[in-house]
Amino acid sequence: MVFKKIDKLEAYKTYGTRIGAKANNKTFDRFVFKRIANKFTILNIKVIDERIKMAAKMLSDYSRKDILLVCTLDSAYYGVYNFSKLMNISVNFGRYLAGSLTNISYRNFFEPKIVLVTDPRSDRRAVNDAKKINVPIIGIANTDNSTAFLDLIIPGNNKSGNSIGLVLYLLALNMANKEEKEKLESISIEDFLTKEIQ
Repeated sequence: MVFKKIDKLEAYKTYGTRIGAKANNKTFDRFVFKRIANKFTILNIKVIDERIKMAAKMLSDYSRKDILLVCTLDSAYYGVYNFSKLMNISVNFGRYLAGSLTNISYRNFFEPKIVLVTDPRSDRRAVNDAKKINVPIIGIANTDNSTAFLDLIIPGNNKSGNSIGLVLYLLALNMANKEEKEKLESISIEDFLTKEIQ
């Protein structure tokens, strides 16, 4: 099943991207479709989609080698791996060492011009480093996240590997050149989320 044939709105539901935490962060009011009292929040699918397109446009303004993706969520491995491989960008997966963007003596020192984080809370060290070197930060953020230092928020469920993978797939599709688009259109979303694409 090729993702292009799947209803995008249905995919946001299927992979749980629209499910927010129960926290009532006022910053998120503009992204919320509905709040279920004491349970969870339903995010506005249309706004998620618009924000993914905005993030793709912002990322496309930079050379791929200047983009750094940071993710600590183990279950997002395949989505992160495939996005970084298909888009040819740098990735810090797993534990992020504070100073990786500021200390040139670090073995994994990066010099990005823009940083994409999948969770502003678990990736807070990367957010702090990016802030110190004054580079833009895009973040997939849930309703329980602080978004104070994000230049662009992609609202969405960032506790689910499948949700993060879907956001990354759509980012890739919106950033892709003609050759990359052809490759992406031949990959099913299930494959993107469950195995390393060659």
